[in-house]
Amino acid sequence: MVSRENVRPFTVFISSSQNEFNEFRKNLKTRIDNEPFVDEKIMKGILIEDERGPVIAEDIRREIDGCSLYVGIFGREKSEWTFAEYREARARDLPILIYQLKRRRKPGRPRKVERRGRKSEVQNFLDKEVKALGIRVRGLYVNEDALEEAVMLDLAWEIAELVRETASVRKTIHRGLSPI
Repeated sequence: MVSRENVRPFTVFISSSQNEFNEFRKNLKTRIDNEPFVDEKIMKGILIEDERGPVIAEDIRREIDGCSLYVGIFGREKSEWTFAEYREARARDLPILIYQLKRRRKPGRPRKVERRGRKSEVQNFLDKEVKALGIRVRGLYVNEDALEEAVMLDLAWEIAELVRETASVRKTIHRGLSPI
């Protein structure tokens, strides 16, 4: 049996536009960090903060290498960092959860980048690099509260699935070994 001191938390990489989701990112990380499991905190959220300027692949790679799962949150604003983080998570074959949030706007003219009939750069990215690979985009969510609840519920299901998968792999490996 593993002692509590030697257990590393299950890490969740949280990826989104910092400009668009600044407070939400921090709130979700806090919620993940404080989610109890039989009176123990077993999860930890990971954020790359101050992601301004050119994308630094090494920063992304270092953080994603230590993570167990990727959560991508996409909205209206294009973020090259978020796109790069998603690509790195996919390259590492991490389990991926993708969400789309579009807050309702007041009636009136659409923004230039969202003229009727023209897809945004974010929507083009989701269509070409996410949905085209069979990855489900959850949403459209219109408020952060509903999105946060969905992420936490999906994390619980995804973790349960990862545990089942790991148990199945262990059984398969040990089935071929002689008993002790």
